[in-house]
Amino acid sequence: MTVEQIMSDLKSNSNPSRKKSLLKAGASENTYGVLLGYLRSYAKKIGVNHELAFKLMYTLNTDAMLLAVMLFDVSKLSAKEAYDVLSIITFEQVLDDFMFRVVTLIEEVDVLYDMLKDNESDMLKRALWAINVERVRHKSIDDNEVLYLLDRIKRNLVNETPKAQWMMNRCFAQIGITYEKYRTKVLDLSEKLGVYKDMKVAPGCTSAYVPNWIHAVIK
Repeated sequence: MTVEQIMSDLKSNSNPSRKKSLLKAGASENTYGVLLGYLRSYAKKIGVNHELAFKLMYTLNTDAMLLAVMLFDVSKLSAKEAYDVLSIITFEQVLDDFMFRVVTLIEEVDVLYDMLKDNESDMLKRALWAINVERVRHKSIDDNEVLYLLDRIKRNLVNETPKAQWMMNRCFAQIGITYEKYRTKVLDLSEKLGVYKDMKVAPGCTSAYVPNWIHAVIK
């Protein structure tokens, strides 16, 4: 199956409502709006195809990129390749899918972390904090590293760039969820910082304000 064939299929399966939602969320105009269910079934049809995944990513089409995430072979992706792909992503949903479904599982994730840690790009800082989220979630860091993250959050969360701020805040909440010994510290600090405190959400949803987030998960 060629990239041209796939792009034609995606375009013919565009959904106006889905496209509108993606554009509202920040996707580029290079978006068809293919329903996620179709993308998943299409990915199963294609199967893992590392080379094709790269080609689809570099179309910069939102739907093709979301499909590409489902086709990568985690065992073959290097830190340099992951970094190169991350550098072209401009839409948070694509970046987050790529990070949590693929990148955080690669063998060279620590190498990638070092490549990202001094970068000032809003999106690449978001990618860095996505790695931290997974490290916290799996308890793969020690107390010193947890305290280091909390110190960075304390100093930077309020004034962090928007896309990175969201993921840093997610890591903040994840520390409170995963590490009971730090939960009170996280709750006290999050109340002082007040990030997302006034966030409005639909009924039945949970805001990104860390105390609300933690209590919703551990209730």
